[in-house]
Amino acid sequence: MNLSFLKNKSKSEIFMCCCSLICFFLIFFLSSQSSLPKPVKTFSGSDKIVHAFAFGSLAFTFSYWFTQDAWEEHSLKCILIVFAVTACFGISDEIHQHFVKGRDSSVYDWFADCTGAVLACALRYSIVKLRHR
Repeated sequence: MNLSFLKNKSKSEIFMCCCSLICFFLIFFLSSQSSLPKPVKTFSGSDKIVHAFAFGSLAFTFSYWFTQDAWEEHSLKCILIVFAVTACFGISDEIHQHFVKGRDSSVYDWFADCTGAVLACALRYSIVKLRHR
């Protein structure tokens, strides 16, 4: 297995790449469960915040697969790829949940997933710009 793409990455970037793999796995694992424990106090739509946080975390950690230089030179391309991968994973997650007993799929969940991805891309872009100064 050729891991040369990790050669120019810092330890923190490698850590974030590993975290993205964990996020992919955890989201898939949790969406495979028939039910999930709910916090005692919730409000209507609180699950959308959980979706946005989960997929925002995924997008943010996944963004570290691209180097700082790539973000500085090709920011729009990095943003579009990170968003597209996260959005496609969100769609596949909703389709997957459709087949899990006790779960349902919703386009609104996917909108929340995409919102989290957009916010994460904005955060990553801001960090890149601050470091570039």
